[in-house]
Amino acid sequence: MTETRRPVHLAVLVGASASVYAISLAGVTALQSETDARIAAERAPAAHAADVMTTGHDALEDSLDEATRTYAIAAGRYARLTPHLLELEDSIDQLGKRVSKVTGAANSLPGRVSMPTINVSSSTRTVTRTKVVHATTGASG
Repeated sequence: MTETRRPVHLAVLVGASASVYAISLAGVTALQSETDARIAAERAPAAHAADVMTTGHDALEDSLDEATRTYAIAAGRYARLTPHLLELEDSIDQLGKRVSKVTGAANSLPGRVSMPTINVSSSTRTVTRTKVVHATTGASG
């Protein structure tokens, strides 16, 4: 009887191949991790700048929204005020026409007006004084 030979060398070869693959995979992972860490460190200032820009952009956008709301309120008020301004303008035009008429009438008046003379006569009156007497009665009271 002959001994059967077991293929142990195949198992050792598969095990050795798997170990070499695992070691090379660990080395590649370590190199990739180091590269990723270096790239992240290099990009950190850019990421920080992007965060700062994002914050600034958001603040600017909020400010612009507030300005838009304020402008809309002002435009609405102006729209409501416009008819009143037109009425005021018409009133001012009418007042200007009246002032022109009054100015024209005032300009047509003479520069001087002579006043009528009044004759005053003076007369002298003689006033005589009478003596005032104070009298009392002796009645009891």
